[in-house]
Amino acid sequence: MADSGLIVSCPSGADAALHWWRVESGHIVARGQDFTPPSRAARDGDAPVMALVPAADTVIRTLDMGDMSAPQAEAAARYRAADLSIGGDVFVAVRALGRAVDEGGMRVLCATIARATLADHLAELALRGLDPDIILPVGLLLPAAEHRVAATFGDLAAERLGDLVLPPDEALGAVLLGTAAPVSLDSDAREAAMIGALADPPLNLRQGEFARRTPLFALAPGQGRTLAWLFGALLLVSLAIPLLEIGKNYLGADLAERRALASAERHVPGATDVGQAEAQLDAKLAARGTGNSVVSVPMSGLLSAMQPVPGVVIRQADYRPGGIVGAMIAAPRVEDLNAVLIALQNNGYKVTAANRSDATGQAVADITVLAP
Repeated sequence: MADSGLIVSCPSGADAALHWWRVESGHIVARGQDFTPPSRAARDGDAPVMALVPAADTVIRTLDMGDMSAPQAEAAARYRAADLSIGGDVFVAVRALGRAVDEGGMRVLCATIARATLADHLAELALRGLDPDIILPVGLLLPAAEHRVAATFGDLAAERLGDLVLPPDEALGAVLLGTAAPVSLDSDAREAAMIGALADPPLNLRQGEFARRTPLFALAPGQGRTLAWLFGALLLVSLAIPLLEIGKNYLGADLAERRALASAERHVPGATDVGQAEAQLDAKLAARGTGNSVVSVPMSGLLSAMQPVPGVVIRQADYRPGGIVGAMIAAPRVEDLNAVLIALQNNGYKVTAANRSDATGQAVADITVLAP
């Protein structure tokens, strides 16, 4: 049962204001008459919104459906109420009231309204930012007494006698409700009726084809905040994992570098970093005729790259300072030369190349090769 929410009257026209009442904890705490209700009143959490429909728009009936279950009685009452209606395109909302004590038949409360009228009310409310959970004929706020009762809710007035509900009309009321003066509900009774209907509406026109659409993905109260926390935690974890991996790799690389420098210091004591130690070790190896700076290393790499490619020959080669081998290679096609150069690069050698053609039509490349 809802003890908080918003109650509004359906406006009489596009430019008309609507009356509104804001209910909190079973009490009306604010009211007014505006084109649109205050935003706070219309959007307080998940509190329901109830709209009151004028009595002239609906016909209220209570039908005895005999020995039927509640679902069967409601389905049958829709057809019977539609048959009893004067208009053709009508919508019937129903609610089973239970079995009568004396007769034992299943009684069903029915409200008949033109489809176009109900659609217009919903459209007008939507333009004002409202999608009501409950649409209630205003006459059902009046008690089903044995005497004539009248009340006005905002700008919506109605009279009721038993199960018969009518808009205020002297001539029609005298014929159908009798000539006795109606008893008017005081403000306390009107407020109690609205608060009770918000908690447990006697009938809701938002059913069937006019039922309120529920989003495919709807969150229960409080789930939005929980979902936000979960997304935040997931984001933090997704950021923390790569950061931890980066830190782990950085620490591992730093440890490996310190170990390599410690190992190299046995041969080059003056080295202060890995790059300097590598250069000094290469210089020592070159002085001994070993290491990657020896001509045999890049030369053997060049020959190994040429071996699988038929037709490639070395026309000349020379050794240059710094462990570089310069060579002129030739082949019938440029693609054969490119295959050799790609193989050298894939094996880690540093290669430069300048392609040209000679007088015989062969493809020639002047290259340099440096061992890794």
